[in-house]
Amino acid sequence: MADRAEGPGSIRFAPFELVLEPEELRRNGIRVKVSGQALQVLIVLASERGRLVTREHLHKVLWPATSFGDFEHGLNAAVNRLREILGDSAINPKYIETIPRQGYRFIAANKVEDEQVPPLPPIASTEPPRPPAKLPSRRWWIVLAVAACILISLACIRLKARLEEASRLLRIQRLTVVPFTSLPGNVTSPAFSPDGSEVAFGWDGETNGAGYDLYVKAIGSENPLRITHHPSEKLSIAWSPDGRAIAISRVSKEGASGIFLVPPTGGPERKISSRSSTYWYGNELSWSPDGKYLAFTDHPETSYQSIMLYLLSMSTLKATPVTKDCKEAVLPSFSPKGELMAWVCADKWGSESLRLLNVGDGSTTELLKVHEMIGGVAWSRDGDSILYSSPLIGGGLWEVVLTHPERAQRLPIGHDVSDLTVSSSGRRLVYLQSSTNTNIWRLDLEASPAQAHKLIVSSAEQESASISPDGRRIAFESDRSGAIEIWVCDVDGSNVLQLTSFGVMSGTPRWSPDGGLIAFDSRFGGESNLYTVDPEGGVPAKLNIDIPDKSQPGWSPDGKWIYFTQGDDTGEPSIWKAPSQGGHAVQLASVPAATPLASPDGQYVYFFRKKRLWRMLPDGSSPEELKGMPELSFQGAEWFPSKAGIYFMTHENGKTTIELFDTGTQKVRPVFSLENASPYWIGAMPVSPDGKWMLFPQVDGHSSNLMMIENMQ
Repeated sequence: MADRAEGPGSIRFAPFELVLEPEELRRNGIRVKVSGQALQVLIVLASERGRLVTREHLHKVLWPATSFGDFEHGLNAAVNRLREILGDSAINPKYIETIPRQGYRFIAANKVEDEQVPPLPPIASTEPPRPPAKLPSRRWWIVLAVAACILISLACIRLKARLEEASRLLRIQRLTVVPFTSLPGNVTSPAFSPDGSEVAFGWDGETNGAGYDLYVKAIGSENPLRITHHPSEKLSIAWSPDGRAIAISRVSKEGASGIFLVPPTGGPERKISSRSSTYWYGNELSWSPDGKYLAFTDHPETSYQSIMLYLLSMSTLKATPVTKDCKEAVLPSFSPKGELMAWVCADKWGSESLRLLNVGDGSTTELLKVHEMIGGVAWSRDGDSILYSSPLIGGGLWEVVLTHPERAQRLPIGHDVSDLTVSSSGRRLVYLQSSTNTNIWRLDLEASPAQAHKLIVSSAEQESASISPDGRRIAFESDRSGAIEIWVCDVDGSNVLQLTSFGVMSGTPRWSPDGGLIAFDSRFGGESNLYTVDPEGGVPAKLNIDIPDKSQPGWSPDGKWIYFTQGDDTGEPSIWKAPSQGGHAVQLASVPAATPLASPDGQYVYFFRKKRLWRMLPDGSSPEELKGMPELSFQGAEWFPSKAGIYFMTHENGKTTIELFDTGTQKVRPVFSLENASPYWIGAMPVSPDGKWMLFPQVDGHSSNLMMIENMQ
């Protein structure tokens, strides 16, 4: 019903009026129907105009009696409903701005109209009225002058902010993106030459996917020049500041891993440093502007569970570690002047922070934290801001200004972005645009030879499968809805149901022994925690366990305990257990130890430690290495205990094979060779309860090209 009455107190933001008593929203004087929760959220946000309202504050004020999961679902629904009513957008907000991983800010220009209170009648007095005191005229002039200065200053500040925003919008409007390569196969790790006329990159097209070689392509040309003839599993690239050499970090199973210098027109390579045969993601190299140091990342000799950042002196070829307080230091990038180096710390699962290293004194500061993977880092020409990629909102390109890290913004150009490089002029940016299609396959173990077929398929990624105790349903993680969430389906892949909508990385689903719950881990709320959810649907319940940073859940056979991996202050993993309803945690295996899974008979708990598989009793006693079991990949996710033995994956010469280790005879036999080589990190290969079939993930499609953005400055 239309209601045009004026409220006693209101907040106006044309064409809306938020009436505070009675609480209602009006548009052009007509009442708008808004649910209670959504209206309360709007009142709280509008009352704090221009200021950040954290999710924690909204939880405390509006949802104090509900669980965190209930609150998050309610808040997300309320904000989405408000944006629908207000005609607002999360990407280009007019009223409600999302501050990633923190909360919301009401940004509409508004006007608060308070209730007009009539003046009180004069009070009778027996004293004669006193003459009004006279304020010296000079004091009035001082007051007016100060007020005028304040008003002028405020106007200048607002004008400056508007001019800066207008300049930013104009710069964004001028951006154009064009393909830089359209080659068959895959490309990786672009790096501009010092003069910005050429780009070096890795390409596997002439090796039929057997590995990457180094190529150089001039801006405006069609055909790249091949520089090396040594296919590598991983190739990172950095052009020297004087343009005389290209540094490459090569990972090769043939014993040729290392860091090399290569002439940009081709010629003999010179090895300048050794490196391990394992790798992480993204570009691992950055050259200081003065050419004195080459930053690179690698595993230290003492631990394959961590990645450190090193500075290699080009005069002595001595490498010095510069990060010690982070489990996984990746993506180094020197600033244009060389006094700072940006890098990414992935110290906890699913949570990464962009940090700045002061090269002079070695101190590190955190610039911003995200709950997703950062895929590339590059500096602007003036060094005032950093560009980075994030899978949030379609894998976009983001910019953060060093003086205002809380205002990180997504540029409305590019998608599926990683591996960034900016030209010395700052006018061009080249990035890697890639897409991967990973599906879950079913392997019939009783057939001779074993037969496989696709089971859970989409155009996105699905992995980390888990089979229900009765063998009738499958839980898995997939990003088909945007973020990685938990899903279930029937054993034939039909009746797919989404169980979580957290909007952040959620994975490692594990069925309870009775099939009534699925445990999983999620970065929801900023820290990795364990949750359970009904496989038929419902609100996930957080397990309140008295230690932080919990992931990789696994159930005890009786369902009373949940085993899990926990990261300590240094990020090193250890194994714990806690009651399946939450409570006090008990340590079972000290660092490094990860990925606990109970044996089918419940006699042992298997776990991963330093590329080896170990087992212990359920109380943590009698830990022992599994003798005769081959080494696993350093991530340690590609194995599963069954009644027949331990199934695991190997990666040799570009081929991925499933093999079976018999714990009794200590013999290994091949089971099945995958059609496509799968990355070692996708893991999860569960066996059915009857042992007749198993599931495994396989990359069925991957494409990548280099894209170039013009007019960056």
